[in-house]
Amino acid sequence: MPVPEPRGGIPRLGALEQQVMDILWDCPEQLRSRDVLQRVTSHTLAYTTVATVLTNLVKKGMVERISADRSWAYRPLQTRSEYAAELMAQALTISEDPAASFLHFVETMSEEDAALLRELLVNPAHESSPGPSGSTVPRET
Repeated sequence: MPVPEPRGGIPRLGALEQQVMDILWDCPEQLRSRDVLQRVTSHTLAYTTVATVLTNLVKKGMVERISADRSWAYRPLQTRSEYAAELMAQALTISEDPAASFLHFVETMSEEDAALLRELLVNPAHESSPGPSGSTVPRET
């Protein structure tokens, strides 16, 4: 069953869509459907399933489809960090009390994340180091 799009336009991803996006975000090059299929390790999928998920991600504006020889290749239109930031911003826009939402969010942070937040509030130009849940290698445009 498809995940309904939230108000404000940022697409929510189903579990398989999230897994495919993680594969695309983790790879600096564009990938074909077969390349994505080979990187799925959680369970066995049909080629057509992966192709359908990629088509859905194109429709959601998450990836772009690029002609590659006689097939299609795909690459994300934004980094994992940009997507996460948009989700956080959207969460605040739907809250009736953004201050309370911020407070609940901050109360659940680890000490490391709270220290990073304090640092970013003082120095917004902070360069973060790439990590497994952070940004991807910049793509050529």
